[in-house]
Amino acid sequence: MSDVSMFSLEGKTMIVTGASKGIGKAISIESARAGADLVIGSRTMADLELVATEIRDMGRQCHCITVDVASVSSINEFVDQAIAATGGIDILVNNAGYNKITPILDVSEEEYDYIIDVNLKSVFFGCKAIVKHMIERGQGGRIVNISSQVGVVGGPLRSAYTAAKGGVCTLTKSMAAEWAEHGITVNCLAPAIETLRDASGVATDGGAARTLTGAALGRSGDVRTDIAPAGAIIYLASEAGTMVTGHTLLVDGGYTVV
Repeated sequence: MSDVSMFSLEGKTMIVTGASKGIGKAISIESARAGADLVIGSRTMADLELVATEIRDMGRQCHCITVDVASVSSINEFVDQAIAATGGIDILVNNAGYNKITPILDVSEEEYDYIIDVNLKSVFFGCKAIVKHMIERGQGGRIVNISSQVGVVGGPLRSAYTAAKGGVCTLTKSMAAEWAEHGITVNCLAPAIETLRDASGVATDGGAARTLTGAALGRSGDVRTDIAPAGAIIYLASEAGTMVTGHTLLVDGGYTVV
């Protein structure tokens, strides 16, 4: 097997949630470049179709399905539709997320519950739905749950979000231990705060940029936090990542080591 083929996703079908923009969009497009066919989900069909056009232009298949990850019934319906459309799912990337910058003393119960539902509960039930299929299919599978650097080290003004993302890291370990016997690997990716960009690719989020200046690699120039996680996803989802499970991989430019 060549070095390139170890990282190939040819013949694999991948689900990506939160795929209409940012990290989810980059993961979807770069995974298609690596050979994967896609099922992409978010709340807005029009945004999904824009991503799907790029993927289909590469000669890959791409199915667009709307999903509200705050709703378990919507998650289950999404997974059922994805399986029906493709015949089988090999890889799940739980990327959809939500955050609101709020001091702890100002966080309402409703806001707390919603952040937990979108960022943690959705991962639990998304994995549960797809793993039933993977076990019945008998071909193993790969799951990558998206956490955050603040899920590892914490951070001010995002208490519910850090709790949810920290939960994703430990939930991933439990799932990896429970499903290893079925040939299913479960890993967690903890990227840096995403830099928001305009249509021309210019960074528009000063807060994220200031955070990244504190990262080891951030000091050397622009860090593409929207694209960087895609390579790690391809590694974990490919043959190259066969022996990796239950791991949280930080893709944060060295933010957590300095």
